[in-house]
Amino acid sequence: MNRTVVSRGAFYYLLPILLFVAALFQSTITTRLRILGVKPELVLILVVIGSMIYGSKPGVIWAFVGGIFVDLFSGGPMGSSSLALIGAAMLAGLGHTVLSRFNVLVPIGLMVLSTVVYSLIYIWVLNLLAALSKIAILQQYPIPGIELPMALTMQSVVLPIAVYNGLIILLLTPLLNRVSDVVELES
Repeated sequence: MNRTVVSRGAFYYLLPILLFVAALFQSTITTRLRILGVKPELVLILVVIGSMIYGSKPGVIWAFVGGIFVDLFSGGPMGSSSLALIGAAMLAGLGHTVLSRFNVLVPIGLMVLSTVVYSLIYIWVLNLLAALSKIAILQQYPIPGIELPMALTMQSVVLPIAVYNGLIILLLTPLLNRVSDVVELES
């Protein structure tokens, strides 16, 4: 009789707790880690790492949970970070299935692209909420939203954050490659 046992390792089960701590640090301590006015996106980094190791399915779940934590601590529109992180997790999941995370360029490339995807979705949500707040029938309900110019925001905020996150993942790649993949055993 064949039976499949999946061994995920401690990181898989610790990730929700790490996401909570990262969201807390991201809204408090990382303001002291600013370089050229930008700070790292710790929750995004953890979601991308988790998605590369374990795939898109658990990555999407962690993205949703991590996004809720980010929005709780940042005061942003509830669910907007989750939506943005889910897009990033789906992209980063390619590092688990299609691309090899053991090639140093893959984690860096996926981190940079995931940061851009995350930021584009988040900016789109903020701009959508700002547009909705201008509709006369909805003005009686307070809708938080900030209108951000896309090109300027990409140039002055998103790309520097993407580079910062890419450098962090470069430093974390040796640790990332020590975490074992999902292992299936036949008995």
